[in-house]
Amino acid sequence: MTQSCATYREEDVLAWILRDSDAGAAQALAEHMAHCPACRERAAEYRILHRSAGGFRNDPVIRWRRFDSPFGAMRVAASAAGLVALSWQDACDEAFVAGLERRYPSTPVVCDTDELDPAEEQLTEYFGRRRPLFDLRVDLAELGDFQRAVLDAASGLDFGETVTYTEIARRIGRPKASRAVGNALGRNPVPIIVPCHRVVRTDRTLGGYTGGLRYKRALLGIEGRTDLLS
Repeated sequence: MTQSCATYREEDVLAWILRDSDAGAAQALAEHMAHCPACRERAAEYRILHRSAGGFRNDPVIRWRRFDSPFGAMRVAASAAGLVALSWQDACDEAFVAGLERRYPSTPVVCDTDELDPAEEQLTEYFGRRRPLFDLRVDLAELGDFQRAVLDAASGLDFGETVTYTEIARRIGRPKASRAVGNALGRNPVPIIVPCHRVVRTDRTLGGYTGGLRYKRALLGIEGRTDLLS
């Protein structure tokens, strides 16, 4: 069993293996491991696990990664068909992975920093007001027909465009289901990419948003909809 090292945390060593460390941190850790058997052993174990994850390339697998965003640590996950989760609400990586494992109990969940590069890049560009349109697939196959219809309708909204919950209900052929539409949007597993923040109340107030209205305000602010932020 690998002994612990007080100098570097396990996540530091894992970041080095996954090439998520900045150049200075990577060099410092490499120099430390030259004199620390515990960290060398831990790195070897993680390297084996990372290579094993590569064996899942052609098998059903859920891949995830974490990156920094204006909302804090953001985590994204995808199946072979597209994104299945995006969250900045989880307290830690373990909580995010546990949620994925509950949703996909028979599918391996692995950390993969390469396959999800486009998601991080495009979200970073969006937050920097450099990307009005995402070029990312989403996988909503596990959702029920009603929620999938609601999210499909929300996916068709353009950058800065807003519609009401009632209008989404009308577009999916359920004109009296505006409250159910709100509930379905509140369970959106891939917010921002599926832009549920662009759906507002009939009186043009913001309505709800999972995790807090300040995020909805921030996203609409990025898109120039300051008329809705009072």
